[in-house]
Amino acid sequence: MSNKSFLSYLVVVLTFIAALVGIFYTFGGERFIVENIYGESIELYGDGIYKYNSVLKAMGNKGTDMVMLIVAFLFALFTVLREKSSLYRLLQIGTLTALFYYSSCFVFGVTFNSLFPVYVMLFSSSLFLLISLLSEWIKESNISEKAQGRNFRGTALFIIISGCSVLVWLEFILPAVMSAAPLSNIEIYTTEATFVLDLGIILPVYIACGIALLRKKEMGYKLTPILLIFITIIGLTVIGQNIYQTNAGVMIPQRQFFTLVISFAVLGIIATFLNIRFVKYLK
Repeated sequence: MSNKSFLSYLVVVLTFIAALVGIFYTFGGERFIVENIYGESIELYGDGIYKYNSVLKAMGNKGTDMVMLIVAFLFALFTVLREKSSLYRLLQIGTLTALFYYSSCFVFGVTFNSLFPVYVMLFSSSLFLLISLLSEWIKESNISEKAQGRNFRGTALFIIISGCSVLVWLEFILPAVMSAAPLSNIEIYTTEATFVLDLGIILPVYIACGIALLRKKEMGYKLTPILLIFITIIGLTVIGQNIYQTNAGVMIPQRQFFTLVISFAVLGIIATFLNIRFVKYLK
């Protein structure tokens, strides 16, 4: 077994452990109220591996866990089939980007629990595997020359818009920065890992890829289908999160429901259709 195959199956196993424990582990605990460092009363979930997380975050984590179980299964399938075609290698990398993002959010954003070593191993293995697979993908001749003769302006603009969608987090960040007050949704946490990942990595990567595709640069053609897969999975993830949160009685304000759930779900649907057209140009 090659190093990449070993890392791939390690990622699958670790994801299944993290997600299954997150969803199903319970000891019958009940919710309880604590006071955060800002003097606010916050309701914690009180049960399972997310017992010290807020109800909102715990239910969001469970929804993410459920989607990642499906993504990890697909990643394992594409790993087995990767040598058969460029499409399977693309799908393998695309699903891996979501698993890496999942591990990043959990290792930095979830209140410390007994799964922390699993989160760290998943973060490390998915990071180095992603670097390796992306390097191979970029070096391969996997995009047909016909693609450069087609107009992908709409897809490029969509990639840029998708990247800029994370600017929605400024709605929470700017008021806090201007008033020197804590984030309105900070709850028991000291910062929000998602804000860092989205604004520090997702935003510049998507804008750079969109510009490269507009300019018909090779890197744009190679990264676009991967980034579209990631958007599709994010769309599914926010739906899964909202289902769990709604079932737990967590009420999300209507405005935030449309900006944080509906908008990302719509982007996921559009990304899927655009990618179906784009992958026709894989060799």
